[in-house]
Amino acid sequence: MRSRKACRLYCTRVLLRCQKTFQSRKLGYERFGYDGIIAYADVYLFAQAAGLSLEFPEDGVPHPKESPIKSLEDVDALSIPDVQRDGRLPILLKAVELASKKYGKKVAIYSGGQGPFSLAAEIRGLERFLMDIYINQELAEKLIKFAAEYMVELGESLIKSGAHMLHLGDSFAGPEVISPQNFSKWAIPMLKRVFHAWKKQGAITSLHICGNSSRIWQYVKELKPDIFEVDHVVSLRSAKSFFESEVCLMGNVDPSWVLHRASMKEVEVKTRECVANAAEGGGYILSSGCLIMPGFLNENLKTFMKAGRAYGKYPVKDRNNRETHF
Repeated sequence: MRSRKACRLYCTRVLLRCQKTFQSRKLGYERFGYDGIIAYADVYLFAQAAGLSLEFPEDGVPHPKESPIKSLEDVDALSIPDVQRDGRLPILLKAVELASKKYGKKVAIYSGGQGPFSLAAEIRGLERFLMDIYINQELAEKLIKFAAEYMVELGESLIKSGAHMLHLGDSFAGPEVISPQNFSKWAIPMLKRVFHAWKKQGAITSLHICGNSSRIWQYVKELKPDIFEVDHVVSLRSAKSFFESEVCLMGNVDPSWVLHRASMKEVEVKTRECVANAAEGGGYILSSGCLIMPGFLNENLKTFMKAGRAYGKYPVKDRNNRETHF
């Protein structure tokens, strides 16, 4: 019941109202002591503003109902959404603005959008879009380019509203869904386009890929985001060894079990393991591997933050307050 009640509150109040979106982030920051404020919502917010219709179930997060894209002509007719008017984009922009005014001089304001490949897949529908990249390539290419230009403009507005860090989630382009070769062909060019534009405007950029992303690391290194977010199934030690100091890593305590339902002791142990595996030499941000869903234990998140502050200070120390040399 706790999870259902939390999810109902999230969907009916937080996702549809800018003040509630901000208040939820403010509450999280003040209750748990994050090092930044994530001003974000559900991933379908961006596709919705481009014409995708959504259902908002009482006890769940929004999900797609009907795509606006039935043909190549529909793609040609698309126009980049107005961030001040279309869908829930104004809610996101206002939440970033409120967070920036309240906390922007204290902590990082983190926001962003969706990777062009994933956003195109969300607008079109994942199954159809995955077929498009083989049998309807002109449509797929145009839709990805549209998504990229949309994200460039969105990022500019988010930066003006006060965001310091801009994230792209592109998990539909990851190796759990498409091949590394297709990631290189279809995702990398437009990711470069967006990140280049965002960096030029002064933003810190971050890429998230769900699942085991190791087969595309060579392309991520080529992309050079400032931060690469790794899911909990990834070996953080291997990622650190591969990327070294070229890309800052972010992750990767398991949000689905450890932070959600495990014991506080296990949370502490897993948090400490992440620090031990990636902290050496800097270039590491401790976080969950992905989204923490409603219904998590508050005590676990408090333990996570406490353990991070205890073991994550440089030079890194063990539980007996002795410096640890990796």
